Amino acid sequence: MSQVNPLLNREVRRPQPKMFKKPSIRARGRAARWSLIASPDRKLRRWQRSAPQTAGDTEQPAPNDRFAQFNVQAEVPQYDAPTYDRSLANADWTRDETDHLVELYRECNGKWPVIADHYSFGEKERTMEDLKSRFYSISATLLQLQNPITSMTATEYSLYETLNGFSPEHETSRKKLAEGHLYRRANEVDEETVLLGELQRIMLNQASLDSEREELRRRLDFPHTSNSYQYSTSQQLHQLWQQLLAQDRMKKNPRLRPTGNPAYDGYQTATPTSARPRDSNAGLPDSASGPGRKARDSLPASAAAASASATAASATATTPQSTAPSDLSKADCLRFGVVQPHDKLPSGVTFASDRLSKPRVAKSTVQTDKIGAVLAHIGVPNLIPIPTPAVVDMFETIMGRVLALLDLRKLAEREEQELRVRGAETAA
Repeated sequence: MSQVNPLLNREVRRPQPKMFKKPSIRARGRAARWSLIASPDRKLRRWQRSAPQTAGDTEQPAPNDRFAQFNVQAEVPQYDAPTYDRSLANADWTRDETDHLVELYRECNGKWPVIADHYSFGEKERTMEDLKSRFYSISATLLQLQNPITSMTATEYSLYETLNGFSPEHETSRKKLAEGHLYRRANEVDEETVLLGELQRIMLNQASLDSEREELRRRLDFPHTSNSYQYSTSQQLHQLWQQLLAQDRMKKNPRLRPTGNPAYDGYQTATPTSARPRDSNAGLPDSASGPGRKARDSLPASAAAASASATAASATATTPQSTAPSDLSKADCLRFGVVQPHDKLPSGVTFASDRLSKPRVAKSTVQTDKIGAVLAHIGVPNLIPIPTPAVVDMFETIMGRVLALLDLRKLAEREEQELRVRGAETAA
């Protein structure tokens, strides 16, 4: 069919729709035949496609033949009567009930909800956790008998630990918690949302506070010098000062003045015992024969001695003294809180609380958790507000004993592991 387009002034052919022809019933093929198959105990039933019945039938082969490579059976533990009596016997489980559990696990292909739904043996009620615990204990025991722990690979040992570490009580509490979380009321959900928001705000503030504290410590700490700078300690600075002072004394116009402290200057500063009168005072009256001298001579001996001692005291006060600390008795140090540390302090800014927090952190997380558990058990708090020297010394004593206890516990666990291995090898 064609039509003339006035704009193009020519014929335009429209596409013709194609006719769809429905295939006949005979061309479609025959309907597949399905049959209902039941298990030997009549508890499980399923539909299965039947195989062709006649030689001229062109039906596809049965699904069992087409998908036989995907028909994977669940692996179940295999054991005999002597093995069961020697290693798998349990007072709460009979041999028939154990066999029934293993066979049902194979038929249900390891699906525990289906196993718990179809399980019925005797009058005793069994929960899913009880069935799992029994089956996993059998599997772990047989795995250990077939391959000792010392000969297991990493994969086998991980599987053994998983099977042996199953706890029915923990699994039951976990399911109850999940069920309670599922059936919460609307006000409980809103309250949890508010608490989570508050927790997030607290954690953000804590992170901000930690960053500000770290910045403050970085500002308080002096910049670390490189290894090429040789004057990095106080002793080296003292040596540098003594060298510069000795060189400056040899110059005509010295620019450095000694501090008066022999520990810094390196030589004893001479104190003049007599002085010659200045040349500019030659025409003035002699001070030694003036009225002041007569007044001093008229003083008694005790007053003169007191005046001399006051003059010596004032001279001593103006003269720089040594920086060495004064000797105090133990009672005075304890009374006034004076501490004279003998250990070498690290460079930079340090806090006394670091000596209470750093020993708690070990190289591994497991060791840190163990140290925290021991300290919590003996009543040592996580935060000690006043890190006095006595508290720090006592804490270091406690930490020494805690580390010794952990070393002994580690040694005991190693010995117990060796005994278990030897016992397993002897039993095998």
